[in-house]
Amino acid sequence: MEYRKIKGVKHYVYDDIDEFQKDHPEENVSHDWKNAKEGDWVVADEDSRICQLLKVSEKIKHPNDRPNYTHSKGYVRTVVGTFLRNDKTKMDTNFDEHPNRYTFSKKIKNTNSRVKERTSTTNKEKIFATTVAVGTDAVKAYMDAFNEEDKEKARKKALVLLKQRRVMEEIEKNVKDVAKALGVNHEYVLRSLKHLADFSDDQNIALQSLKELGKAIGTLGGQVKKVETGVVGMFQGFSPDELKGARRELLTDKKEVSDA
Repeated sequence: MEYRKIKGVKHYVYDDIDEFQKDHPEENVSHDWKNAKEGDWVVADEDSRICQLLKVSEKIKHPNDRPNYTHSKGYVRTVVGTFLRNDKTKMDTNFDEHPNRYTFSKKIKNTNSRVKERTSTTNKEKIFATTVAVGTDAVKAYMDAFNEEDKEKARKKALVLLKQRRVMEEIEKNVKDVAKALGVNHEYVLRSLKHLADFSDDQNIALQSLKELGKAIGTLGGQVKKVETGVVGMFQGFSPDELKGARRELLTDKKEVSDA
C-alpha cells in the first residue's frame, strides 16, 4: 500500500483487494475504470492495484491548442496520474512513471516550465493578449481564452503569462494596432499635449501638459527618456507587488536577450 497527499489529504493505492477491503469493507471495486464514476475505486489494468478516481471528465483541453483528442471519451485522474479514456490507454499505479499527475505525459514534471520555455505564442495566448489589449481584466481574459472557471487559478496563470516576453510583445502589438485604428500615434499625442499647453483654461493642466511635452522631446532631463510601454500597469486583479515582480522579470529577461 502506498499513498500521496493532495492538499493535506492522504490518497491511497492498495496492492490487492484484500488489503483494500480491510480499510473499505463496504466499498465496491470496479474493473472497468474507463466507465466508472468520479469517486469510484477501480482496478488498474496494467498492474491490478486499486486506486480511486479523483476526477472524471468528458472534456479534454490541450494547452498547445492542438485538436482535442477525438479518439478519447475524456479522461480520469487518480492520485498517481491522468489517463485518457480510450481503447489503447491502460492505467497503472507506478508513481515513478508519472512525475506530474495532472498531465497525460510521463515526461513533464512542471507544466509551467513549458509556458516559460515556449518561444512563440499559442492561439489561446493570442486570444488572451488581444482580449487584454482592448481593456479586459487579465483574469477575465484568461478565463475566457482558456475556458477556466476557477478565478483564483486563472489569476495565478494569468500572472505567469504576463511574465513572458512573447505574451507581452503580443499584447503591445495589439495595443498599437488598436491605437492605430483609432488614429492615435506619437504625432497625435504630442499635438494634443501642445493644444492643452497652449489653450487650456486650467493653468495646472497647461503646466502638466508642457512638462509632459518636455519629457517626451528631452527638454526636461537633457535627453529623450526611453520609456517602457507600461502595458503591465493596465492590468487589474493583481497586487502592486505582483505587478512589480512581473515587470522586473520582463526587464531582466529583456536585458539578458540583448546581452546574448
